Amino acid sequence: MSANGHAPAVHKMQQYFSPPVDYGMISLPLTTQVAPIMLPNKRKLEQISPTAVVESNLERLLGDDLALVRRIIQKAAKTSYPMVDEVLDDALPEHFPRAIITLGASRLGHSEQKKRVKLAAAIELLHLAMMVHQYIPRGNVPLNEQNRVMMGSAILIGDYCFGQASILAAETDKPEVVAAFADALARLSEGRVKTLIEAPTQPYTDSAILYAAGAEVGALLAGVPRPIRYALREAAASFGEVLTDSETSLTEAILHLEALTRDRPAAKSLTNWMRTHRPV
Repeated sequence: MSANGHAPAVHKMQQYFSPPVDYGMISLPLTTQVAPIMLPNKRKLEQISPTAVVESNLERLLGDDLALVRRIIQKAAKTSYPMVDEVLDDALPEHFPRAIITLGASRLGHSEQKKRVKLAAAIELLHLAMMVHQYIPRGNVPLNEQNRVMMGSAILIGDYCFGQASILAAETDKPEVVAAFADALARLSEGRVKTLIEAPTQPYTDSAILYAAGAEVGALLAGVPRPIRYALREAAASFGEVLTDSETSLTEAILHLEALTRDRPAAKSLTNWMRTHRPV
């Protein structure tokens, strides 16, 4: 795994081709390739309530589940092809905030551990697929053999992650979960293609789609009532958009979710986590 973002994965793919692809001919979204790091804001927590610091420690509460999620993702990222393994290993993030949202939503009802961890891993594998697709050469690049192979490799390795994610989602044995997961996958693919065609030099972000999808499928798996499920989805989407939008929408979405979940103590850790963490 690379500590310097995902650019080394491009070198991993290139080392299998000769001669190497000229970096000067490829527009890579390097500014968007650093894995998110979630930073808690304890001052905000202390202003919320004396117990908010403890209540926000969602990652500690989810410790066993997150360990299983990581194990599932690492297993899915192992293939019979060294190049594929190295690319996926370099692209794999240190932190899994989408899985945290998914698992946090699943705590608001009843869910089997083996199903919720597979579902959380599936959501993170969708993100991993999009990160690999970021290696697709964009902009004005020569249509030579190296660039064709580079493009094909990025597409196929990313699609492999899509396939692994879909298998895990299907293993929940819940049609409504699979349907919501498939919808998120379709919207991800549509957004990526649209960006490549209309704005090839612009970075593409999957944050709002995947955070919302994680909340939606986690809630569906746990049988959470529809009003709460919708509020979870809205809060998670706002959380994903907070870096490009004002924090007002996130605050309002969290307050609405809290109003609906007063009788669900497990919701406090999730809402405080979203309130006090940001991807940077």
